[in-house]
Amino acid sequence: MLDARKIDDLKAWFADYVVGFTSKDSELQRNFDLKKKHTALVCAEIVGLGRQLGLDTEQLRLAEIMALFHDLGRFEQYARYGTFADSRSVDHAQLGVQILRDKKVLDGLEEGMRDLVLRAITWHNRVALPAEADASFLFFTRLLRDADKLDIWRVVTDYYRQDNPVSNAALEMGLSDTPEVSEVVAADLLAGHTVDLRQVQNLNDLKLLQVGWVYDLNFSPSFRRLREKGYLDIIRASLPVTETVNKIFAAVTSLLMRECSRENPATGLPGGTNYLPGHRA
Repeated sequence: MLDARKIDDLKAWFADYVVGFTSKDSELQRNFDLKKKHTALVCAEIVGLGRQLGLDTEQLRLAEIMALFHDLGRFEQYARYGTFADSRSVDHAQLGVQILRDKKVLDGLEEGMRDLVLRAITWHNRVALPAEADASFLFFTRLLRDADKLDIWRVVTDYYRQDNPVSNAALEMGLSDTPEVSEVVAADLLAGHTVDLRQVQNLNDLKLLQVGWVYDLNFSPSFRRLREKGYLDIIRASLPVTETVNKIFAAVTSLLMRECSRENPATGLPGGTNYLPGHRA
C-alpha cells in the first residue's frame, strides 16, 4: 500500500538532498533553483494528467514519485560539470537512478513498484521507448515524459520571452544565436519526426527541436494542456518569420488541434487501448 505518509517521507528526503546543492555563484544557484521548481511542477503536471486519465489514488502517488525523482541526477550533474547537456557530461537519468540505489531511497516500496519507478526514470529522457515492454511501464513512462515536456516548455518559454533577457548558457546549451535554421532539422519536423539533438547547430534549431516534442506527446490531456498554455505560440514568436518556419508551425498546429479534439483520453497507447494499470480494459 502506497500511503500519503510514504509520499511525504520521500518529499522530505528530496528536500534535504537538494539543500546540499547551494552555491555563492549566482549562475549555479539560479540553475539549482530552476531544477527544484521544475521538479515541483512536473509533480503537479503528472498528477493533473493522471486525474484526467482516471488513475486511482495509489496510481497517482506512484506517478508522483516518478516525477519527484526523474531529474534527481541533474543536481550532481550540474554541480560536477556545469551543464545540463548529457552528451557533454553524464546521462542524468542513469545518475539519478544510481543515487536512489546507493542511498536506498526507495527501499520502503514494494519491489515491483520500486522497479517500475527506476525503469521509468531510466527511460524518461531516451529518444524512444523499447518496442517490447509491459503495459504498466509504457503507460507510466509515457505519462512522465509528457509531464516533463510540459514543464520544460514552461521553463524555456519563460526564458525566450524575457523583456530584458539574461543569458543562461545551461538553457542555451552553448549554442550560437544565429538566424538560420538547419535543413535537416526542418526536414525532420516537416516529415512529422522529432529532431535528433546531434543535428542541432544553433539556438533556432534548439527551439524547433522543442517544438517537435509535440510529435512525442502521448495523451489527449497533454495536447490540451499544451494548447491551453500557448507554449508553441511563444516559441514561434522568438523565431524568424520564414516560409520554412511557417510550414513547420502549420504542421504542428494541425496535429495539436486534431489531438485535442479526440475523445479518447489515452491517445498514443499501443493499439489505441484505454489500458490503465490496475484497471481492466
